[in-house]
Amino acid sequence: MRRYYSYPYKAEPLNFPSEPFARKFATLVIILCMILVIFNLVAHIVFDPKKVAERKVEELAKDYYENYYYDSFVASLNDEDYSTAFLTYHDYGFPRVYLRELLLFDNGRHADYRGYFDGDYYCNTNHTYIQITPQPPYEKTDYTVEYKYDCQWNVE
Repeated sequence: MRRYYSYPYKAEPLNFPSEPFARKFATLVIILCMILVIFNLVAHIVFDPKKVAERKVEELAKDYYENYYYDSFVASLNDEDYSTAFLTYHDYGFPRVYLRELLLFDNGRHADYRGYFDGDYYCNTNHTYIQITPQPPYEKTDYTVEYKYDCQWNVE
């Protein structure tokens, strides 16, 4: 035999708000969710430790070549040696510059960048390097850079 339990109260029908308000509210919730997803993606791109470390290496490479190495290299040349000296390095590039050297050049001006490579995304400063290759017409901003990263995520 089955027993049926009766409840002391009777369920009342749900009252939904008027239709235009419900549409506006649902649209607002959807737009808010889309904004949050976009904000999360942008924050991930901007604050991703791997991308930040790569951007910092690019900044260091640019500052190293344009404001330090190029000036000292050109200062050691005569006018007739200018193009031939750069032609020597055109195919294979200047010697590799390791990240530890980039952090210490110009009297350690960029030593505070070390924090970008020792956090969640660790880069080995003895194996990460750049290779700069001058390009014609061999001015200060005419070069290409090859980046070689030896980095990994810290699991600690």
